[in-house]
Order: sequence, then structure tokens, then C-alpha cells
Amino acid sequence: MNIIDEFELEKYALGVSYIEGQSIRPSIDFCEEVSAFADHGNQLMGTELPWDKTKNCTRLGAGKLSVWAGSNGSGKSLLVGQVMTSAMVKENQKVVIASLEMQPKQTLYRMICQSATCKASRDYSIAWLQKFKDQLWIYDQLNKVATDKICDVVHYSANVLKADHIVIDSLTKCGVGREDYTAQAAFIDRLQWLAKTLDIHIHLVCHMRKSNVPGHIENKNDIRGAAEISDLADNVFIIARNKIKEKELSRQRDGLDYDEQKITNQACTSLSVQKNRDYGMEDNYGLWYEPESGIFKSSENERIAPLEVSDNGR
Repeated sequence: MNIIDEFELEKYALGVSYIEGQSIRPSIDFCEEVSAFADHGNQLMGTELPWDKTKNCTRLGAGKLSVWAGSNGSGKSLLVGQVMTSAMVKENQKVVIASLEMQPKQTLYRMICQSATCKASRDYSIAWLQKFKDQLWIYDQLNKVATDKICDVVHYSANVLKADHIVIDSLTKCGVGREDYTAQAAFIDRLQWLAKTLDIHIHLVCHMRKSNVPGHIENKNDIRGAAEISDLADNVFIIARNKIKEKELSRQRDGLDYDEQKITNQACTSLSVQKNRDYGMEDNYGLWYEPESGIFKSSENERIAPLEVSDNGR
């Protein structure tokens, strides 16, 4: 039997100390980074969200982890798809989407319809896919994927594809148990480290706990899972449908008495910025949902022009 003596242990400890010592650097090493920060200060930098009303609030900068959370059917995946489409169109960003709950054809077609501002035709869809062939990749998996493999996908996306954004949809499919808060915390910590180390923006879609309290307004503390999900994220966005408006609209359609004030000028969806580590501002933004295209608009009367993807337009 091999016995490890105290001398061997001491050598190992010295080795570890030496390795850690490589991470301790003189402050002057950071001169270029500090100078750049001094030039820009706390200015908003990074990818903008698609809506003008949010441009003075936050950005999706490199080296950050954003959590997008909402209850089932809130439209969180659809909204994140619109954010990614906007990043590709307006800022020429490269995107990788690991949509583990939806088939690739569904994920892509929803983004295509948002660009077309209607139910996109076959020809438009083909032209759209051709247009973004060097900007958009899909991780083709639907089963639960181990956290280590998800981290491998992030590494590949950053180092090989040179992606700017990677979407992981959702935490539920990332191989950690719903009640295993320790594993969840470790995974979130790893994602944050990867975002910063690889200088990529990671977007993690999460579900919310169900509330039995009438009129409860969802917040970051309602995100299903470990507290570290919101604690370690750089940004936390909560997406919620306006159930009160939906109820009154249903009563209106059925010819029943309804409260018009709960319908008129009321947004269909709220996007709440509940954590904004870099810039501090937290706010709530109303968005209007257009069912045919799947677009979330800044106002009810906003008109969004379709994206031209070929010489023939739509």
C-alpha cells in the first residue's frame, strides 16, 4: 500500500500555492483596463434591448450573466428570441441558442416571424436563414443536458464560433434537480465565471414558483430554485402577462360587464428590470404583444417595419 507522507503533502501544498500565486498580479498590470474604465465610467455600453424606452436603463455587455424569468406561458422565450434577433440585425452580433425545451424549427420560425412582422412565408424563411447563416447557431438537443456539457457548449461558442451571446433555455433542462439548490448555485457560479472569463454574454431562462396569493406581483425572489440564481446574476429580468387585462378582455368578448379602465392603454406584458449590477437602475416597462408576429412592441400603436432579407422583400 502506498503511503503519502508529510513531506509529499508539503510539496503538494507548495505547488498549489505557487499556482495560485500566478493569479496575484501587480496593480499596474491592469493599467489599460482601468484607463478604459476611467474614459467610459458608468456609461451604458453593450447590446441594446429592442425597445427605445429601455435604452437609458441597461445594456447586455460582454462578460455578463443575465437571468430572464417568468411563469409558464409568460412569453419569456419568445421575448428573448426578439432580443437576440435585434442584436443580430442592429448590431451584427453572433448568437448561439440552446433551446432545450423547443425544437429548432419552432425556435427559428418564431424569430423569423418576428422579423417578417407576420406569419412568414417559406421563401422569406429560407432567405432569413441564409442571411444569418454566419450569425446564428442552434444547439440541437432536447433532452436534459448535464451542466458540464452546457459549459462545454459555452466554451465552444466563445472560442470557436466567436459568439457574442449564448442563450440557455432553460435551467430546468440543465441536469440539476429542482430542489438541489447546492448544484444550482454551483452551476450559476460557473456560468458567471465563464461569462467573465470568455467575455461573452450568457442568457439563462428560468421559471417562477407558483403563487397562491391573489394579485401577487412576481419578483426576483420568486424565481424557482436557489437564491444564488438572482444573487450571482448581473441582470435579472422578469416577464409577466397582464392577467387582469386578459380577464377583462375575455369578459368583453363574451358580452359580459367589464372594466374598460383595465383594458384601455394597459400593456399586455411587463418587462421588469429587477437587477442591474452595472448601472443600478431598476424599472418596469409595459410592452404590447402582437400574436400574429410574436413581437413585443413599445406601444399599442407602434408600427414595426419588416426586415428585408432579399431583393424581393417579404
